[in-house]
Amino acid sequence: MATSILLVLISFGVLAAAWYGRKYRRFHIATMSAVVAFDVMFPFYLYLTHDWYTRLITHGDIFSFLIWTHLLFVMVLYALYVLQILAGRAMLKHRMGDTFKYHREEHRKQFLGILAARLLVFASGALLFVPTSAAN
Repeated sequence: MATSILLVLISFGVLAAAWYGRKYRRFHIATMSAVVAFDVMFPFYLYLTHDWYTRLITHGDIFSFLIWTHLLFVMVLYALYVLQILAGRAMLKHRMGDTFKYHREEHRKQFLGILAARLLVFASGALLFVPTSAAN
């Protein structure tokens, strides 16, 4: 589980790099694409490295409020990513004028939502952590 936490913390570092490098369009798009890809693929990594059947079905954690809250935060994060990508594409299409300013402000506000959602996903995921000795 320490590897999972380290990977998530690294992804926050990449997110910070994308934010600081937002003036460099290609760098920003590439790093944010990497963050989105990481967030989409991370559940598959967790599935491959953890015995979810035992935890969710055998131990009955599938009925846990925290599991469902975590899942809700993940879905909100994915929805915000879709809106963020749409706003970013609109900014690329309208490179100047009021339309650009509108989409830029929308894009900025959505980033704040993504940051909050990622923090909530990470925090709720950390709360789901069960030490190896307690898992058996």
